Amino acid sequence: MIHFSFPSRFMWGAAASSFQIEGGAAEGGRGPSIWDIAARADAERFWNGDTPETAADFYHRYPEDIASMRELGLQSFRLSLSWSRILPEGTGVASEAGLDYYNKVIDCFLQNGIEPLVDLYHWDLPQALAEQGGFKNPDIVEAFRRYAEICFNRYGDRVKLWSTMNEPSVMAFTSYLNGVYPPYEEDMKGALLAGHHMLLMHYEAVKLYRSLRLGGEIGAVVAFVPVYPDTLSAADRDAANRQFDFVCGWWLQPLLEGAYPESLLQAAEIGPHMPDGSVEQLRERFEPMDMIGLNYYTPARCRYEADVFLSSTSVRNFYAQSDYGFQIYPQGLFDSLRYMKERYGNPKMYLTENGIAHDSVNKPLEAQLDDDDRIAYMREHLRELHRAIGSGCNVHGYYYWSYTDTYEATSGYRYRFGLVQIDYGTQQRTRKKSWHYYRDVIAGHAVD
Repeated sequence: MIHFSFPSRFMWGAAASSFQIEGGAAEGGRGPSIWDIAARADAERFWNGDTPETAADFYHRYPEDIASMRELGLQSFRLSLSWSRILPEGTGVASEAGLDYYNKVIDCFLQNGIEPLVDLYHWDLPQALAEQGGFKNPDIVEAFRRYAEICFNRYGDRVKLWSTMNEPSVMAFTSYLNGVYPPYEEDMKGALLAGHHMLLMHYEAVKLYRSLRLGGEIGAVVAFVPVYPDTLSAADRDAANRQFDFVCGWWLQPLLEGAYPESLLQAAEIGPHMPDGSVEQLRERFEPMDMIGLNYYTPARCRYEADVFLSSTSVRNFYAQSDYGFQIYPQGLFDSLRYMKERYGNPKMYLTENGIAHDSVNKPLEAQLDDDDRIAYMREHLRELHRAIGSGCNVHGYYYWSYTDTYEATSGYRYRFGLVQIDYGTQQRTRKKSWHYYRDVIAGHAVD
């Protein structure tokens, strides 16, 4: 009989970010983030005009939610801190009310036997810093270092797992190149500059954390999208490699080796737009990290096509598609982890996000709660994770995204990722069938 038991050290978790669940947007002295302002000023870009001002109201309901997480059996929870709740202007004097709020949240997790994995930054830039040029302003590096210092000094005695930032690829390219997220820019030069500053922010925070000798681990979280060639032709393989380097390698290689992928530095679409001295800066300021978080949802497939970006164009994947639009391909998780093992020497890894969403418009409440498809999704991805660990991949934990339903950026409250359903009118919590399934997985330390 095949038995999918996990190593004794393996940690079971769930994840969410501050602006997607907290609410309490104007309470406790919190300053606005870019999402608070954009959702009001650019309401037409947001589904149903939804704003994150209330979200799942974790700001007020965290004791209830954390107690529910304990019942589930969670051993860890990945949360982010709101930069503008701690520093309302992004810089300057910290808010004692904001610092005290996260003190209480962290203590509540620990009192319930749940280890927090804390992201310093998960997309919610203080609006005050956005108005000063955001990530394109070189001053953002020192502002982030100062913010990190405050957080490390205040919480580092209890928090032993840290991530500097979540998915810099989305922050840089979706916001500054593709024009989908604020500040809605479409400029390669600006996107590369913003991304470069993000990497320098990461290096500075890691270096600072090490200097404080707090005894924990620090890394960063990257969106991992395995890119497959459409055919076995050399042209398609090269196209897929270029696309992968742009989507993933552009972050993995600097974070793990202190260098940009040479294939892209030589590309006409990238090289001429690079910030001056950026290659040398990475080499000189690189700081190794302790672990890396990988978010895996979906693969991609590419073929060669002349006269398009990087001579690489996406083609259709013939896999099941979620309501959210992600292609469901559990085997891609195994491939991703094996790649990390073989290409980067098997660093310590956590699977920091993995999940499936329902469209709340097209799925009635009863169907959302009876979520056998989410259970199947979790089962198959956990089997592939077990397979990867069995082949030697150095993975130490799994974090389902997300514990409760969340505010999904420009999609607002339309898509539901949670193990717990939120009625946003009443804030009533209802556990989905998948919550009970995950409880059994954690209790058995194995997947069926």
